[in-house]
Amino acid sequence: MEENTSVLTQINHENTEVSPGEDSQGDEPQKRQPALSENDSNKCPPSSRKAVVLQSEEHKLDQRSDNTNVATKEQQGNNEALDPHEIQKRAQEEGCVNVVFPGTVTQDGCCRFVSEILKCVLYQRQQLPMTYDQLVYSQKKRPVHSADTDRRKCQQSLQELEEVLQQLEVLFSLSRVPRVLLLMGGSLVFPKELYEINMEALVLASGDKSLRVSSCLRQLFRTLFVADLLSDTKPVRLMPTTVLVLAHRDCGVGWFRPKLQFKVPTRVRSKVVALCSDLCTCEDLKRDEWDWDDYIWFQAPMTIKGFSNYKA
Repeated sequence: MEENTSVLTQINHENTEVSPGEDSQGDEPQKRQPALSENDSNKCPPSSRKAVVLQSEEHKLDQRSDNTNVATKEQQGNNEALDPHEIQKRAQEEGCVNVVFPGTVTQDGCCRFVSEILKCVLYQRQQLPMTYDQLVYSQKKRPVHSADTDRRKCQQSLQELEEVLQQLEVLFSLSRVPRVLLLMGGSLVFPKELYEINMEALVLASGDKSLRVSSCLRQLFRTLFVADLLSDTKPVRLMPTTVLVLAHRDCGVGWFRPKLQFKVPTRVRSKVVALCSDLCTCEDLKRDEWDWDDYIWFQAPMTIKGFSNYKA
């Protein structure tokens, strides 16, 4: 399996926009702060976890670039100024964050969006003591025959998460996926927390006509950072996370289990990340018209169990 590494591009510390062309090169190198170590990340309070996510991703993106072709209008869209006050106000009042991409995206890109948001939610909701990539790195540094409890818990959580990520890739290769739910704690009927990734309004196209995934992820996480949708100053207890995916009933997926009678819980306030494409920049393309009778919910057969008190 190809490792699901995050691909957020560099985020300017003065909150100025960065054009897509700077993902791999630039006229002048920017000064950047070193990424936090695993131990530093493990000790940080919940309110600062979003900064750890961005700093960690920023450090990794110095070492790679995205080779996906990008439309010229992407630079114009990424240079549009966001209104931080309005974004945060809506997130607090409505529990919703809208991310409007200035062009089309690919089906593989949609899978990446879901994977990276899942990792981010698990970390920021204190189900993982470090970011996913820091945990993977720390496991590689530990002795192979180490049998301590921390290592076993870490291995179990990583295996569960990696299995879900791998199967999401399979499902996205078989069907369009307009919605994904992350249910934490409680039951399917009444979870403790509910997060939705809504992709109904995304316009898909082939890779050579679409925005590069790295730039989309940069825009996505910058918006989540400003909205502060996932942070909570209160400590959160460990709880299992269940992934449900809305996909075509005849997609032929084998690992996910169909849940024909499932209905999205309404007794818990959900937090929604709504992704969409700006039709003004998509030329003659238009959004898909969904025949919802053909789509059903599929549930991952395993939950992702969090853990804490991990020492790298």
